[in-house]
Parts: sequence; structure tokens; C-alpha cells
Amino acid sequence: MFPFTNSEHAAACARKKQAIADLITRYASQYDAPVTQKDAEVLGLSLTELTERCTSGDLTPSAVLDAYCKKCLAAHARTNCLADLMFDSALRGFAPGRALSGVPVSLKDVVDVAGHDTTLGFSSRAHRPATADAPIVRLLRDAGALLHVKTTVPTGLLSFECTSDLFGETTNPYNPKFSPGASTGGGAALLAQGGSMIEIATDIGGSVRYPPAYCGVYGMKASSGRFPTLGLQSCAPGLDRIQTASPLAKTLDDLQAFWERIVRMKPWEYDHTCVPIPWRSVDFVSEGRKPKWAVIWNDGLYTPTPACRRALQLAVDALRDQGHEVIDFDGPNPIGCLTIGFPLAFADGGQSVAASLSSGERINGAVKTLLLAAKLPLILKRFVANCLRWFSSPSGRNDAYASLLECLHPCTISEERALAVRLEEYRGRWTQYMTEQGIDFVLTVPHSLPPMPRGGTDIATLLPASYCFLFNILDLPAGVVPTTFVDKDLDRLPSDFKENETWAHFSDAERDLYSLYDASAMHGLPLAVQIAGKRFEEEKVLEGMQAVKQALKIAGIPFVQREF
Repeated sequence: MFPFTNSEHAAACARKKQAIADLITRYASQYDAPVTQKDAEVLGLSLTELTERCTSGDLTPSAVLDAYCKKCLAAHARTNCLADLMFDSALRGFAPGRALSGVPVSLKDVVDVAGHDTTLGFSSRAHRPATADAPIVRLLRDAGALLHVKTTVPTGLLSFECTSDLFGETTNPYNPKFSPGASTGGGAALLAQGGSMIEIATDIGGSVRYPPAYCGVYGMKASSGRFPTLGLQSCAPGLDRIQTASPLAKTLDDLQAFWERIVRMKPWEYDHTCVPIPWRSVDFVSEGRKPKWAVIWNDGLYTPTPACRRALQLAVDALRDQGHEVIDFDGPNPIGCLTIGFPLAFADGGQSVAASLSSGERINGAVKTLLLAAKLPLILKRFVANCLRWFSSPSGRNDAYASLLECLHPCTISEERALAVRLEEYRGRWTQYMTEQGIDFVLTVPHSLPPMPRGGTDIATLLPASYCFLFNILDLPAGVVPTTFVDKDLDRLPSDFKENETWAHFSDAERDLYSLYDASAMHGLPLAVQIAGKRFEEEKVLEGMQAVKQALKIAGIPFVQREF
């Protein structure tokens, strides 16, 4: 039974789009205007500078809101990134002298705000406003932040693109033919265009990392329990220690400052699921050492495309030039983790997503494939998987893909518990490897492909989430740092690529992904690397992100964001 019929779905979508259009029209007379010199000065302030000036009285919250709301309307006109506008209530929590006085914060459309929808991109959840604020909303208002907009998400959140019948398509600010990432695509696009300073988001398989990587901004997924999650709705509720909530920011300094101020606000007093761990500053210099890094060049499922490989190599070379020890990762096989994590994440066969879909509501082909694979009888999936193993030439090229295919099925309670036991065993082996080798950080790509082209998720499926999803399964903090841009000359594939040995050994899944890769079309799109640390060491991961950024700067290749 669908929650909405075809006609109800169409009506709900039309009504939602009209509501957003009406809000934009309402605010256009005030904010649909060029940025003034005063606005530009406000927009150029760091989080620390902005709070200091708002506290001293040198800057009013209204002036901050004026500047950022102008940017919001311009960003939405360019990329369709806003799900709701809350300009009238944005000043509600402001007070000088607080941790986040005057800081503009946008909210992914999964965060409950009383009186506003929390849709997750589903039409069935539109026009049903939340009745209470999420704990993080209460904390932010107590801290003096300005909560001014909610941002778009794809239908059901599971996608590399930010598209829904409810909101339409959100595009990448660097190139409208490409995705801004998902599911926090609207938030990342808004940050890149200067419409917010901080975005509050969720991450079940990379949503705090793909979007900033695609849009040239910063994000770090926390360990579960380090950031408030109550009142943040999910397409797969109940996935403790896999899904988390975390912030994104336009700059790394702002991300780090925000994290510290949030933790010093004692979030565990707002949300009982938060672990009471105070902020612990990290300084490798005072420790008299530089961190040790292990690089995952290939997770065994997807070989990074040339552009993504080059971005990773740049970071590795820059770190080594600064005296960091960087080794190749030779710990537990990531495939072993993924064959546990994927069936755990979709133990219900995707029914939590399917249950919210209305009749006629479009969803990307990757989720359709997932739902279909989950419904197929296990004996049939095993037959297909074995055919992939036995008849692929050369032998073995589809083994990892086959293993993932046959593990995707609705789990019984006993199967789910057995997976949980295997997962803790794997986490233990990973931790032991990191400890015995003295490794501080794992460095890898966030994705094997640069920003996804329009419609690419249908071809790629959700499996390329592997590089990010790995750290959700492990429940480790992981952040992304933009490093460079796709270069049509440096990153093109050889003309004979499909005739060489590398292509011959690619799995069918890798070949599908590489069919989307076009260095010329992707020229100028942002690239990033991913840094993961140990559980509950968010402060340390932020310092690791700073180390990568600084090493690239010293190497003469700093990442410079485009101004929009």
C-alpha cells in the first residue's frame, strides 16, 4: 500500500514547490540584490571573527543575515539547493557572548524544526511539520546561531545525486551537468556558494563526505555518539554505530572551530545518545612527532579513476615531503568489512525506504536495483554470483562483486545477530592493526569517480560508496579535504585503455563506473582525499585534515575555492 496515490503525490510535490517559490518571492524585495561591500566584508569573516564581532557589538546579527540571505537566494537560483526558508525565525536564538553568536547554520532536510517539514525527499512527508525541535536545534539556538534555511536531499537519501520529485534536481555549482553529491547535496552546494557557514547533516554511507568532496568544501563524519542525532530523521532508522550526524563547513578552520564549540556546549546534556567526552586539543608538534599514515590505494572493489588517483598521490607526496611517514595499507581486507556492512545496512531488504514511496514517485535506478536484488530468491542470487565467478574472463575479476551480490538479502534475526558478531570481530582486527603499526590515520579517496554526471547513479549503483561506507561500518571518524581539480590533460585515460591489462581485469561493476568517466567533461570539478582516524578521536582527525591542507600549501598546490 502506497502512502499516496499518483494524483496525491503529484499534488504534494506541486504544493511544496509552490511553497518554496512563494517564500522566495516574499523575500526577493529584501534579499534578491547584489552583495554590497559591507556584505562582502561579513561574508569574508571566519567563524571565530564573526562571533567576536557579534559579541562586541561591532556587527549585528541582522547584518549577518542580510549578507547570507542574499547569497542563499542567488545560490538557489543557480543550483536549486533550498528546501525551506526560515529567515523570519533565524534571529530567535541570537544573543551576544555565546559560543556561536551570529553564525549562519543551514540544516539538511532531515533535521526536525518545529513548524517546518522534515521530508527526506518523500512527498508523503511533505506538509506534515515537525512538532518539536531536534536537540541539536535547541543547542544551536542556545549557542546563538542563526538557523536560516533547510537544504535539499534526494528521494529517500540513498543516491550520489540530489534529485527528487519533491524538490527537483540540485546541481553542482561548478558545473550544472554534474551532481553536488548526496544526500547532503543541497547543503554542500549552498556552502560552496557562500550561503551558509555551517551545514548540519547526517551520514549513513558518505553523505558528510561525498557532497563536500564534489563541491570543494569540508566535512567530517563523527563516530556515533559524538554529535547529537535525536530528531534527525533517517531512511533506515535503527542503524546504530553506522549512521551518524555531523557538520560541514566552507573552510576547514570554521569546521574545526564549530566542532570545538559544539563539544564545549556539552551536547550530552541535550541528547542522551551523546557520549560525555570533553574537547581534547591535539598538537603533534608539542608531542615531538608527525603522524603516521597508511594509504588505501584500491579497496578491492573499485579502482580509482586517474583524477581521483592523482588527487590522492598529490596528498601522499606532499605529506612525505614534510617528513610524514606514509605506508601502504596492508591491514584487514576492506571487502571483508563491506560484505558484513551492506547486508547489515539493508537487513530489511530496503523496506524502510520503499514504505515511504508514493505511487508514481521516482527514485534512482541504484535504489531500484537494490530493492530488486533484495527481493530475488537467495538461491537465484547465489546462482548469478557463481556464474560471475565461474564464467568471467580472466578468472577472478568479478569475485568481489559476486560476494556483495549474494550477501544482499533480507536477514532473519539470527542472521543479523551473526553479522553483528562478525562486525565486532572485524573492527577488532582493524583496531589491532592500527595500534600495532602505530598508524594515526588512513588516507584514501572518498570515491573512485569525480563528481557524478547527471543520471550516473543509475549506472554506477550504490556500490561505489565503498570507500566512504567502510568507515561507517567501522564507526570511525573520517573527513574530506579538497586537494585539486580535474584536469582534462593530466587525467585523461589512454586511448588504448580498453585494450590493456588493467581493463581486462576490471570487474563488470568497475567497467560500468569507468563508462561515466570523462576527464574533458569533468575538467575543473573539485577532487578530494579522505582521512580516517580512530574511534572518538575527532579532534585528531581534524588535525590530520589540517596537516594535509598545510602540506599541499607548502608544496605550492593549495586548493583555492571558486567564488560564486
